Amino acid sequence: MHIIRYSVNGFKPQYQSHHLVEIDYEQNGFIKDFNKIPEHLKIECLKRHNRLVPFYKQHNDLFQYGVWAFINGYKNNQALNHLKYKVPCWEADIDDNAIVVGVNWDHLMFVKDGECTIFGFYIPEQSMQSIRNIKRRCL
Repeated sequence: MHIIRYSVNGFKPQYQSHHLVEIDYEQNGFIKDFNKIPEHLKIECLKRHNRLVPFYKQHNDLFQYGVWAFINGYKNNQALNHLKYKVPCWEADIDDNAIVVGVNWDHLMFVKDGECTIFGFYIPEQSMQSIRNIKRRCL
């Protein structure tokens, strides 16, 4: 599978500090704030919480370091809105059976799964050994 990534660091794994704060909140802060959730949303929020916490505990090692990428040709411009300036685009090939994490950090899948063409995906450091042919594209 041919993938692209927008980054000044290319495909060097990055510490996922922003997302780890969200995981920590789900594991430790959610219950404290439960009463702040509107009554009509509590049941669904609790179902999601009860599904995510075991997933995060089981796969904690995957969330520390990795990179975000897109299948070549399926870039979602909204996913780049957080970039404050133009950054280089990198391209590479990855094994079709590489394990990646869905954009909402709530499930694992293979990079060949159709969902990856819609939103992009997170490649944990453990799956990055299958990345090859890394090249920098023009800005």
